[in-house]
Amino acid sequence: MNLNLEDKVVIVTGASSGIGLETTKMFLAEGARVVGVSRDMSPVANLAPRERWLLCEADLGAAGSGETVAQAALAAFGRIDVLFNNAGICPTRGGFLDVSDEDWAHTLNVNLIGYVRMARAVLPAMLEQKKGVLVHCGSEAGRMPHPLLPDYSTSKAAITLLSKALAREFTSKGIRSNVVAPAHIRTELWDRPGGFLHALAERYGTTVDDAVRSFLAESKLPAGRLGTARDVATAVLYLASDLSEFISGDVINIDGGVIPTT
Repeated sequence: MNLNLEDKVVIVTGASSGIGLETTKMFLAEGARVVGVSRDMSPVANLAPRERWLLCEADLGAAGSGETVAQAALAAFGRIDVLFNNAGICPTRGGFLDVSDEDWAHTLNVNLIGYVRMARAVLPAMLEQKKGVLVHCGSEAGRMPHPLLPDYSTSKAAITLLSKALAREFTSKGIRSNVVAPAHIRTELWDRPGGFLHALAERYGTTVDDAVRSFLAESKLPAGRLGTARDVATAVLYLASDLSEFISGDVINIDGGVIPTT
């Protein structure tokens, strides 16, 4: 099935690793022109020819960063068709009482306000075109928060409302906004030292591999496995394509069939 993404101009934030990198590769494979955004893009500098691949190093936690990215995209490619808001942080905590005011402010600034900055920056170009797509990476944690991720979970819940607000205002103007909400996706954020799997291993008093098995059993995941970045990327490309042109303001759960307990 042809997604008709050839020559579309796509901005992917958090493009240097994990879900962002896999999504970038899939957009490029479909013939799109991609602006990859991260604080350090050097690991993927040679991912594609320069006529289809623009590197943009930016800290989306900083004021004005969204405009910097949008201006670079317009200067290079002349338009912006799709934004995949994906860059974020996932700090593992000991629990709610371990999270300071500064921790809360930092997580919300990157995970929520960073998305606001990017959406605000690309919308003028999309409004001029009378067409565009916003896809935001949420999380199952925004619906079912994990005790080790209180500030992260809250930031992801806010992203759902942000997307719905954007959809309510801009769908009639040709701009759709949706959320992909992954759960149990094994990426670098899970595996890095001090990451989620290491925190789970400490919690269970086991090795990382045993922690994965314990987590799968505890979460009652019907798929019986952790998800992959590609599982998420395929949903992003579908939402970016005209095949989903009647979908806006929605949340697509990519969670292996997990059923919330409340």
